[in-house]
Amino acid sequence: MQKKEMKFLKKYLVLIILFIALVFLDIFQKELFFTIFILYGLFIKFLLSETINEKLRKVLKIIIWTIFLATTFLLFYSNYHFPRGQMIYTGDIVCMNDGRGPCRESFIEDTWSLNIPDWAKFFKRSGGSLLWLGMLFAGIVVTKNKGDEVSD
Repeated sequence: MQKKEMKFLKKYLVLIILFIALVFLDIFQKELFFTIFILYGLFIKFLLSETINEKLRKVLKIIIWTIFLATTFLLFYSNYHFPRGQMIYTGDIVCMNDGRGPCRESFIEDTWSLNIPDWAKFFKRSGGSLLWLGMLFAGIVVTKNKGDEVSD
Protein backbone atom coordinates (compact mmCIF):
# COMPACT_ATOMS: atom_id res chain seq x y z
CA MET A 1 0.00 0.00 0.00
CA GLN A 2 2.80 2.43 0.81
CA LYS A 3 4.51 1.82 -2.54
CA LYS A 4 1.40 2.99 -4.38
CA GLU A 5 1.20 6.08 -2.19
CA MET A 6 4.88 6.88 -2.80
CA LYS A 7 4.44 6.46 -6.57
CA PHE A 8 1.43 8.80 -6.45
CA LEU A 9 3.36 11.40 -4.46
CA LYS A 10 6.40 11.20 -6.76
CA LYS A 11 4.24 11.43 -9.87
CA TYR A 12 2.13 14.38 -8.71
CA LEU A 13 4.48 16.17 -6.30
CA VAL A 14 4.75 19.31 -8.44
CA LEU A 15 0.97 19.54 -8.88
CA ILE A 16 0.39 19.04 -5.15
CA ILE A 17 2.89 21.77 -4.23
CA LEU A 18 1.42 24.11 -6.87
CA PHE A 19 -2.09 23.49 -5.61
CA ILE A 20 -1.09 24.17 -1.99
CA ALA A 21 0.76 27.36 -2.99
CA LEU A 22 -2.21 28.64 -5.00
CA VAL A 23 -4.65 27.94 -2.17
CA PHE A 24 -2.37 29.85 0.24
CA LEU A 25 -2.26 32.75 -2.23
CA ASP A 26 -6.05 32.74 -2.25
CA ILE A 27 -6.17 32.80 1.54
CA PHE A 28 -3.77 35.75 1.69
CA GLN A 29 -5.51 37.63 -1.13
CA LYS A 30 -8.99 36.74 0.19
CA GLU A 31 -10.13 35.74 -3.29
CA LEU A 32 -10.77 32.51 -5.18
CA PHE A 33 -8.91 33.34 -8.39
CA PHE A 34 -5.99 30.95 -7.94
CA THR A 35 -8.18 28.07 -6.75
CA ILE A 36 -10.47 28.53 -9.74
CA PHE A 37 -7.37 28.74 -11.97
CA ILE A 38 -5.96 25.41 -10.73
CA LEU A 39 -9.38 23.73 -10.94
CA TYR A 40 -9.77 24.97 -14.51
CA GLY A 41 -6.32 23.57 -15.35
CA LEU A 42 -7.25 20.20 -13.84
CA PHE A 43 -10.53 20.26 -15.79
CA ILE A 44 -8.64 20.87 -19.05
CA LYS A 45 -6.22 18.07 -18.15
CA PHE A 46 -9.23 15.82 -17.57
CA LEU A 47 -10.68 16.78 -20.95
CA LEU A 48 -7.38 15.93 -22.64
CA SER A 49 -7.10 12.54 -20.94
CA GLU A 50 -8.01 9.30 -22.64
CA THR A 51 -10.19 8.14 -19.75
CA ILE A 52 -13.30 9.94 -20.99
CA ASN A 53 -15.64 7.75 -22.99
CA GLU A 54 -17.33 9.16 -26.07
CA LYS A 55 -20.77 9.48 -24.47
CA LEU A 56 -19.42 11.64 -21.62
CA ARG A 57 -17.30 13.65 -24.06
CA LYS A 58 -20.40 14.37 -26.16
CA VAL A 59 -22.38 15.51 -23.08
CA LEU A 60 -19.47 17.72 -21.93
CA LYS A 61 -19.19 19.17 -25.42
CA ILE A 62 -22.85 20.19 -25.42
CA ILE A 63 -22.63 21.65 -21.89
CA ILE A 64 -19.46 23.66 -22.57
CA TRP A 65 -20.64 25.09 -25.89
CA THR A 66 -24.02 25.97 -24.32
CA ILE A 67 -22.23 27.84 -21.51
CA PHE A 68 -20.07 29.57 -24.13
CA LEU A 69 -23.14 30.74 -26.09
CA ALA A 70 -24.92 31.84 -22.90
CA THR A 71 -21.81 33.77 -21.83
CA THR A 72 -21.65 35.44 -25.24
CA PHE A 73 -25.30 36.50 -24.93
CA LEU A 74 -24.85 37.77 -21.35
CA LEU A 75 -21.71 39.74 -22.32
CA PHE A 76 -23.56 41.42 -25.18
CA TYR A 77 -26.72 41.99 -23.11
CA SER A 78 -24.95 43.46 -20.08
CA ASN A 79 -22.71 45.75 -22.13
CA TYR A 80 -25.40 47.12 -24.47
CA HIS A 81 -28.65 46.92 -22.48
CA PHE A 82 -27.72 48.19 -19.02
CA PRO A 83 -26.65 51.78 -18.32
CA ARG A 84 -22.98 52.66 -18.40
CA GLY A 85 -21.05 53.85 -15.40
CA GLN A 86 -18.90 56.94 -15.14
CA MET A 87 -15.50 56.62 -16.84
CA ILE A 88 -12.62 57.12 -14.38
CA TYR A 89 -9.11 58.12 -15.45
CA THR A 90 -6.56 55.50 -14.31
CA GLY A 91 -3.49 57.70 -14.65
CA ASP A 92 -1.98 55.48 -17.34
CA ILE A 93 -1.03 56.43 -20.87
CA VAL A 94 -1.56 53.60 -23.36
CA CYS A 95 0.38 53.64 -26.63
CA MET A 96 -0.24 51.38 -29.63
CA ASN A 97 2.41 49.83 -31.89
CA ASP A 98 4.97 49.16 -29.14
CA GLY A 99 4.94 52.74 -27.93
CA ARG A 100 5.39 54.28 -31.39
CA GLY A 101 1.78 54.71 -32.35
CA PRO A 102 -0.93 57.03 -31.14
CA CYS A 103 -1.09 57.35 -27.36
CA ARG A 104 -4.16 58.06 -25.26
CA GLU A 105 -5.21 58.18 -21.65
CA SER A 106 -6.62 55.02 -20.09
CA PHE A 107 -10.09 54.99 -18.52
CA ILE A 108 -12.13 52.29 -16.76
CA GLU A 109 -15.87 52.11 -16.17
CA ASP A 110 -17.04 52.57 -12.58
CA THR A 111 -19.71 49.91 -12.05
CA TRP A 112 -19.76 50.24 -8.25
CA SER A 113 -22.48 52.87 -8.09
CA LEU A 114 -24.66 51.46 -10.88
CA ASN A 115 -28.08 50.14 -9.90
CA ILE A 116 -27.81 46.91 -11.91
CA PRO A 117 -27.71 43.24 -10.84
CA ASP A 118 -24.39 41.81 -9.62
CA TRP A 119 -24.22 39.34 -12.52
CA ALA A 120 -24.35 42.27 -14.95
CA LYS A 121 -21.52 44.00 -13.06
CA PHE A 122 -19.49 40.77 -13.34
CA PHE A 123 -19.98 40.71 -17.11
CA LYS A 124 -19.32 44.44 -17.51
CA ARG A 125 -15.96 44.01 -15.79
CA SER A 126 -13.27 41.69 -17.13
CA GLY A 127 -14.69 38.62 -15.38
CA GLY A 128 -17.18 37.94 -18.16
CA SER A 129 -14.52 38.19 -20.85
CA LEU A 130 -12.25 35.83 -18.92
CA LEU A 131 -15.10 33.33 -18.55
CA TRP A 132 -15.87 33.66 -22.27
CA LEU A 133 -12.25 32.92 -23.25
CA GLY A 134 -12.07 30.02 -20.80
CA MET A 135 -15.20 28.40 -22.21
CA LEU A 136 -13.95 28.94 -25.76
CA PHE A 137 -10.68 27.16 -24.97
CA ALA A 138 -12.48 24.34 -23.10
CA GLY A 139 -14.87 23.95 -26.04
CA ILE A 140 -11.99 23.63 -28.47
CA VAL A 141 -10.26 21.09 -26.22
CA VAL A 142 -13.36 18.95 -25.69
CA THR A 143 -14.21 19.02 -29.41
CA LYS A 144 -10.79 17.65 -30.34
CA ASN A 145 -11.02 14.01 -31.38
CA LYS A 146 -8.63 11.37 -30.04
CA GLY A 147 -7.05 10.77 -33.46
CA ASP A 148 -6.40 14.46 -34.19
CA GLU A 149 -2.69 15.06 -33.82
CA VAL A 150 -0.65 17.92 -35.18
CA SER A 151 1.98 16.64 -37.60
CA ASP A 152 5.04 18.50 -38.80
